[in-house]
Amino acid sequence: MSANLTPNELRELLHYDANTGIFTWLARAAKAIHVGDVAGNTNKFGYTTIGFKKKIYKAHRLAWLYTHGTWPNGLIDHVNGIKSDNRLVNLRVVNETGNSENVRRPNKRNKSGFMGVILFQNKWRASITVNKKTRRIGDFATPEEAHQAYLDAKRKHHQSCTV
Repeated sequence: MSANLTPNELRELLHYDANTGIFTWLARAAKAIHVGDVAGNTNKFGYTTIGFKKKIYKAHRLAWLYTHGTWPNGLIDHVNGIKSDNRLVNLRVVNETGNSENVRRPNKRNKSGFMGVILFQNKWRASITVNKKTRRIGDFATPEEAHQAYLDAKRKHHQSCTV
């Protein structure tokens, strides 16, 4: 995928500020790009992407390559859940399980508005997935109570969770 880009090639084109997570151009990679411009755009999923040499790269992966000199061996997780926050302290390598354990919002099909919570027989049911198995936490009078129980279970069972 992106393994053909070397750290040295990256460092010749871009400067990465690990404290801000921002890349700036060191060289003109296109007519519309000027030295010193902030590099990248936010894609529809909320990630910062940077394009050059006819490829699009995710900035968090470039940050890892820039600072560590190798491509990450796994997924890069944004610790605080903000996909455009590419400060080095906010990036860590995780596997797919770890990445999904650090999700902070319900998916778009969720009708309760709370992660881990569904309406079931006039009660709010909280459940969590651990080791690919769904565990029922309990039924509650309000969605907020069910969500709090879910968060407590998430902190206990999801090692990569930072909520």
